[in-house]
Amino acid sequence: MCPVLVALTALDLPTNSKIWIAYSGGLDSTVLLHASIQVFGSSRCRAIHINHQLNSISASWVEHCMRTTDHWQVDLTVDEVEVLTGNLEYQARLSRYSMFRQRVGSDDFLFTAHQLDDDIETLVWQFFTGRAMIGIPETRPLGSGTLCRPLLHVEKQELEAYAKQHELTWIEDESNKDTSFDRNWIRHELVPQLQKRFPQGKHRILDLKQATLPLVKREPLELPDQELTIEDIRAWLLAFEVNPPTSVLREIQLQVDAKADANPEIKVADGLFVRRYRKRLHVVKVYEEFTPLTIEVGRPIQLNNGNLTWKNSKQGFEEGRTLLCTNRLHLKEDQRSITGGGMHKKLANLFQESSIPPWLRDGWPVLCEGETVVSLVDIAMDTTSGSGREARTLVPIWHPFD
Repeated sequence: MCPVLVALTALDLPTNSKIWIAYSGGLDSTVLLHASIQVFGSSRCRAIHINHQLNSISASWVEHCMRTTDHWQVDLTVDEVEVLTGNLEYQARLSRYSMFRQRVGSDDFLFTAHQLDDDIETLVWQFFTGRAMIGIPETRPLGSGTLCRPLLHVEKQELEAYAKQHELTWIEDESNKDTSFDRNWIRHELVPQLQKRFPQGKHRILDLKQATLPLVKREPLELPDQELTIEDIRAWLLAFEVNPPTSVLREIQLQVDAKADANPEIKVADGLFVRRYRKRLHVVKVYEEFTPLTIEVGRPIQLNNGNLTWKNSKQGFEEGRTLLCTNRLHLKEDQRSITGGGMHKKLANLFQESSIPPWLRDGWPVLCEGETVVSLVDIAMDTTSGSGREARTLVPIWHPFD
């Protein structure tokens, strides 16, 4: 079996999960989409094409993707995004992944076609720009789903061989040849020269990634007893694909020593901040307030800041029951507590006892019946206010977006 299919068949995915494939129309994503259909079936796969509207012929790329997916009988979603001014590659990436987060649902997977040569180029770029050499992560959370790069250990030449064998057609984006972009220069100028001089050079570069990667995780950063270095902070933020200037990293370094009861907040990217809470640093985004709405028990919903789902429980709310979904900002002061089953606690105390960081609390869903709070989702609930009829009962689960 060819390396492309081996990589995909090795994945251990839940059988009921939906698979989104980021499909630009280029060679790599065309191979990934075709191979994913072979392994997982067209009914389970869905292609997504992001039109950044940066190229005069981007409409023809959309048409190509539509023709290909029609021929392969796989669903295609096309989304247009607006790319802000500034670093074009970086801003396009932000826009693209923002749309991916909106599309990928709970327990879904998004496949992207990054391959081994992309990883090497990234490591070289990180080295020459003074960043931690963590390369491209194979998986990470994406909204309420998971981003997966199944071809990260497959070389470019293997993808080319697969495309030739299956007579695939793809788009050639001329901007990928523009060596005024750093990554294109590394790909077309530097790496070929290194490979010519040092045939095993690519694998030696990957060895450096393996030495660095165990140090970096996409999770809150525990503050050490000793000084936190600039490179520690940079490596941690790169796991979140954030790369602020050194001046911002120094500010984070200084805020680590802020008073224990202080809540420093440092902007590291558009809509993203670093905050400290209980001896840990967190990368957080601005959580949007949502308008209260009536929901039905058992029916999942997506809110501005996450997904609310349900699971079976012997003690819960009756399926089909209607409740008001709101947050604490919309509650009067005397409503901000939950009572029932011998419990009477203020929402503020429940948040503190559950170690919910302050910036998540205003966007955290609260369920009410009338003006009475019956659930602080995932934390506490009052099931004594039910109708008493026999029915399947469920409890709400909150999946905040990353």
